[in-house]
Amino acid sequence: MQNRFLLLALVSLLAITLGFFSFSSVRAVWMVKEAGYWVILATTCLFGFYLTRSLRGGLRGWTWTEWRWPMVVIVLATVFLQIHERHEFKIVMDEVVLQATAMDMHFDRQASASVKAYDFGGNFISFKIYVDKRPLFFPFLLSTVHDLTGYRVENAFWLNGALSFVLTTMAFLVGRRVGGLWAGVVAVLLLISVPLINQNAVGGGFELLNLTMIACTLWLGMRYAETSSDDRLSAFLLSGILLAQVRYESVLFLLPVGVTILYIWWHQRVVKLPWTLIFAPLLLVVYPWQYNVFKLADVTWQLNDIEGAAKPFGVQYFYDNVGHALNFFLCFDGSQPSSWWLGILGTIGVGFFGLILYKEHRTVFVSSPALAVFSIFLIGLMIHTAFMLCYFWGRWDDPLIRRLSLPAHLLLILALVYAFPRLISHRKAWQVLAGATLLYIWGVTVPVSARHRYTQENFAARTNNWVSDYINQHLDGKRVLAIDGNQGLQWIIHRQSTVMPATVADEPEKYLFHYKNHSFDEYLVVQRWGVDVKNQSRYLSVEDDLGDAFKLEFIDEKAFSPIYVLRLSRVVGVDEAKLKAWKAKRGTIVPLPASAKAAIRESDAENLSLWLKQLP
Repeated sequence: MQNRFLLLALVSLLAITLGFFSFSSVRAVWMVKEAGYWVILATTCLFGFYLTRSLRGGLRGWTWTEWRWPMVVIVLATVFLQIHERHEFKIVMDEVVLQATAMDMHFDRQASASVKAYDFGGNFISFKIYVDKRPLFFPFLLSTVHDLTGYRVENAFWLNGALSFVLTTMAFLVGRRVGGLWAGVVAVLLLISVPLINQNAVGGGFELLNLTMIACTLWLGMRYAETSSDDRLSAFLLSGILLAQVRYESVLFLLPVGVTILYIWWHQRVVKLPWTLIFAPLLLVVYPWQYNVFKLADVTWQLNDIEGAAKPFGVQYFYDNVGHALNFFLCFDGSQPSSWWLGILGTIGVGFFGLILYKEHRTVFVSSPALAVFSIFLIGLMIHTAFMLCYFWGRWDDPLIRRLSLPAHLLLILALVYAFPRLISHRKAWQVLAGATLLYIWGVTVPVSARHRYTQENFAARTNNWVSDYINQHLDGKRVLAIDGNQGLQWIIHRQSTVMPATVADEPEKYLFHYKNHSFDEYLVVQRWGVDVKNQSRYLSVEDDLGDAFKLEFIDEKAFSPIYVLRLSRVVGVDEAKLKAWKAKRGTIVPLPASAKAAIRESDAENLSLWLKQLP
């Protein structure tokens, strides 16, 4: 054992040296590109191996009679999560970049995303790639789906559909271990009562995987606490390592994982160091390597998106973010994808969890190791929630940021499941809570999910999905070159060539060369138009204005609001002389200052208000 402790110390030192000191920022990012896929592959294979071994023999006591109705609940809950919204991108930037990374993992086994790619003689070739800031576990899983079924953008929705089943199963298993069969059922019902879960279950992002891995790691930790073995410890530890590779801040959950292992050693007065634990630090080196993306480009923090933000995290953001969180959880008009039922009951549950743990912590940590692990993870979720409320962009009622509240929803569910039987001891209490939650789902969740007002607010997602639909329906077998300054990655993940308007302006002769030589079957343009309701006129956005050098043929357009229109056109002619004049004129355009954004938002609000007043 002394030798193993020494080896663990040496491996940890090696991992720290490799992760933080051995490579420059540029080289570390290159290491992510070249080695990231293989490290995640090794971790996933080890996790699958030890998960299978840890479950061996654990299913012997299960009978179909016992699991018949819980399985019906889980299957119906999974179906419920899939039926109220279209399967499409809901957030856009996260989802499309994850798709692009998965595409490169599938085709090239590189943890990178293509931002410049062209169809060359029937081969789609990347000419410019970069390593994204987003962790690699979700794109790895998606690339594996591509490996097994063939590359399709829609595979992301199939993956999240499968994860919906795993998540509801994990919610049931954790609830069942804490409070019995009905507690598991209530946990599942509370989970699907949140429209935000529904929205992400039919999207292409990594939020559902994050929730699934949190619940899975907690469940494996409770199993490890009940029966300590090397296989159960390894499965639990590797689950935590993969969880850290789902979202940026999910690395925080390594803290409850580590505390749990130390607690079990203390409780059983036995220290076990399997080989997986000794070499686990080496499986984490990708995380500090990838952090260098932020060091190389401060813009990746997106601080410019929020006025007055000076740093990503700070206590100064907490007070304002709590107000936005309350506005989110206690929304009663259906404009937010939240569940006020869970918000109220879950907050009460969190409060009483703290009181109960304070009162019974000696008993829990001495005689009930599974509940002790559960408590450790709930404390970890509370720390995670507080941390996210100190994020500069932690406004949970914002259309793009709501998804950051999902781990807090899991906290509310689990805290309520823990506290409820201690507050109400009647034997029918769980059934009453289940019935009341079903009534809430029928009366509130279903209509809110069906309206999905919160999805309609995200113009970026809707425009991307509109472009994606056109590509799927009209461009099968065609080779196109699209000028698109906003949805460029959407074309790339569909294996179509694209270029920015600014790039055409910088090198118009290159675009003209390929247009004259018919290098592509079609040349398309996507442009954003604004609407001035007062003057009853449209105006083209400065970024998408191609001047009069391009002769465009209208294909289709879509109005996403009274003041926002997207138009798709076909290039049917290019005037070389006018193209050069447009290039010179474009070079004189001064970028819009950040201070003008508030004025634009105010103008948009005035236009919308005028439009509403003119309704007959």
